[in-house]
Amino acid sequence: MPKHKKRTQSASAEPEISKGLKLPKPTTEVLTEKTYVTTEPEVEIRQPGTLAQALTEPAVAVVKPKRTVRKEVASRTRRSA
Repeated sequence: MPKHKKRTQSASAEPEISKGLKLPKPTTEVLTEKTYVTTEPEVEIRQPGTLAQALTEPAVAVVKPKRTVRKEVASRTRRSA
């Protein structure tokens, strides 16, 4: 069974950072999600299914609640201290 040599990193393998280079500061991105739910009435007219029912029963108006969901995502960045 062959022996493996351990790999060592030399000091020259690290990247050099010049003094004139400005590094960007770390930032945190804050996402805010708001959900708006609106409920509106919707009127549906139900007709009788067959001719016999149409001759004996009138059409019926039914009020159904209709939900509308709207989402807003607000994004902003915040610098760390």
